[in-house]
Amino acid sequence: MAIKIPNRVLEAVILSVLQEEPLYGYALTKKIQSEVPISDSTTYPVLRRLEKEGLVTTSSKVFAERIRKYYELTDAGQLHLKEACADWLTFEEQINSFLGEG
Repeated sequence: MAIKIPNRVLEAVILSVLQEEPLYGYALTKKIQSEVPISDSTTYPVLRRLEKEGLVTTSSKVFAERIRKYYELTDAGQLHLKEACADWLTFEEQINSFLGEG
């Protein structure tokens, strides 16, 4: 796909995945990549920003002698996700009015 994913949409995708369960960065990236073509390094800057904004929290766990940083959705993150989903639906309708639905 040649269309660049807007930051707000990528944030919503990340928050949506984290709504299901806390994940470490690599697992989160792979889960997103199963549906959306993004590079391996795409999610990390967004995760840092989401953490800075209080939309996710982090915890560290040791796995096979390595430390994994797990990300978990906060209440503020849940609200942000709802708002982003509403914005997406509006945007989708606007674009479909020009391009059609298929």
